[in-house]
Amino acid sequence: MKTIVSTRTTIWAGILLAGFVILEWRLVHLQVLRHEELEEKAEECRFTTRVDQAWRGEISDRFGQPLALTIPTKDIYADLTVWSNHVDLLAPLVAPMLGLPPDRLANYVRQKLASHQGPAANGEPGALLLKRGVTLTDWTPIHDALARNAFGMPTNHLVSRQKTLLKAFRRWTLFTQNNQQRYYPYGDLLGTTIGFVGTGTYGHLLAGRWGLEACLNNLISGTNGLCNSSQDAAGNELSFCRTEESSVTDGAQAILTIDLRLQQIVERALGRAVTNCHPVCASCVVIRPVTGEILAMASLPSFLPQRPALSPPANWRNHVISDPYEVGSAFKVITLAAALEHHAVTLDQRFDCHQGTWIYLRSALHDDGHHYGIMTVRECLAKSSNIGFAQIALLVGKANLYDCIANFGCNRPTGVPLPNETSGTIKSPAHWTPTSITRVAIGQEFAMSQLQLAMAYAAIANDGELMQPMLLRQLNHADGNCWWRYAPKPVRWVVHPETARLVRAAMQDVVDYGTGKAAAMADYTVAAKTGTAQKSDRHGYLPGQVYCSFVGMLPASKPELVIAVAVDNPQGPASGGTVAAPVFREIAEQAVKLYGIIPDKIPVINRPTAPPRRPFNPGDMIAMNQ
Repeated sequence: MKTIVSTRTTIWAGILLAGFVILEWRLVHLQVLRHEELEEKAEECRFTTRVDQAWRGEISDRFGQPLALTIPTKDIYADLTVWSNHVDLLAPLVAPMLGLPPDRLANYVRQKLASHQGPAANGEPGALLLKRGVTLTDWTPIHDALARNAFGMPTNHLVSRQKTLLKAFRRWTLFTQNNQQRYYPYGDLLGTTIGFVGTGTYGHLLAGRWGLEACLNNLISGTNGLCNSSQDAAGNELSFCRTEESSVTDGAQAILTIDLRLQQIVERALGRAVTNCHPVCASCVVIRPVTGEILAMASLPSFLPQRPALSPPANWRNHVISDPYEVGSAFKVITLAAALEHHAVTLDQRFDCHQGTWIYLRSALHDDGHHYGIMTVRECLAKSSNIGFAQIALLVGKANLYDCIANFGCNRPTGVPLPNETSGTIKSPAHWTPTSITRVAIGQEFAMSQLQLAMAYAAIANDGELMQPMLLRQLNHADGNCWWRYAPKPVRWVVHPETARLVRAAMQDVVDYGTGKAAAMADYTVAAKTGTAQKSDRHGYLPGQVYCSFVGMLPASKPELVIAVAVDNPQGPASGGTVAAPVFREIAEQAVKLYGIIPDKIPVINRPTAPPRRPFNPGDMIAMNQ
């Protein structure tokens, strides 16, 4: 008997000893061998970092009308701990609330449960994002429905375990994280200029991806706040354990020089042109020449900034600034300005246009479809004679012509705060061929953007002073107080005021009896030039493809507006005078009413005196290539 008791004691003692050995080994394994690993995991669970998102500032037109603003939204998550054993119960209840098919939601949750790779929200493991960008209006009924739902349980006879489960269902089946969404109240209006936003850091913050949203991102996105603190086992922040905290600084408000009313006029006019002649694209920019302010800028086709992925990336492109074109005859105005500035010709000087065909250095130059004879310089501009302007350029000389091109800013970006602005492409005179001067004079063998050309015309409208284009008018702090007000910035004098006035006088003939008659207005004088340039690629000119343009200013005596219209490759027979000039007139007729511009073709009693322009200073006329 004693032997049996002793044996049992020995066995139990052995079992206890083995248990203690295993326990000690486990303690050593956890506290010594895996100490650093487990301590790191514990710290991850105990500490949390919360990002307080700064409010993205709005973008508005010059009168404060919002063009891009931010609205509060919710990102909806599912707690996989709650869903793990109840997918079949929860998916059919939740899916209709989120506008999802129940089977699709169930399969998605099961997939994440199987992989254990659900993304984290607020540092909580097992949080699965189900829907992003839900408005408060849409989230409220979802929240209320979950708070009332019994989830198939008899609410009158619940045991303690069922009460706990029901509470978890109502609280954690769906939960949200605060977010914000960019909203564009005017749809695709000004879309290529404003651009759009995308997902930024931390997977939910907004970041500018295109247009002004991208260029102004550092100003209007603000500074996010960070909070490092501890949390309890349920994931609730322990505010008394905060170790580091930085406050939120909301983004600035950007006020543009754009006039929404004029922008709508421009886009309607361009839209009709697109409908009528089906071009690759059409674009327009309207500038106030005295200040360089851009009052309207449009490119069609456009896109919805709210849903940019619905449109091809080609529609995102701002053709006013990004596309370099051979502008053709519209450039003859710059050639004329160079000729008059260097006293190479006078407006009444005559040139033989050789009945439409002229051979220079064994290379033929044509006035397509025309057989002009002797014409004055004014007539050469009005009738857009290539031969006449080639001869004028030879009198100017390639060095002087290139200096004038550089002074007008046709070979460098304008500095407008938008992405992907082209600098244009023009070779220095050292790389010109012997015939290049006769081609550059008529807008061939080099390319420039529509905005570069428009700003050059604006300099002529501004009595010879080139201004930097203005798209930003003011920045305000988040509280609405002014932070920075932008002022017009003169770049340089490009020609003398008298030269600019002579050029404008010659440009009036283009509209009065030349190629731009379709732009004539009853009560206003218009100075303008047409352009019909054959498109090219690296292999040469493309038959049947043209770039039609029209750039004009009014009133011609003291221009208040410069309007540049371009229609790229319209279908059917087309020219700048037949396709682009009518768009100019449609915009101009409404713009003069919008701004109350006084007609200059009829006498006006007690006409107010316009403010004087900045005095001309010859010392400011410095060629950019010197």
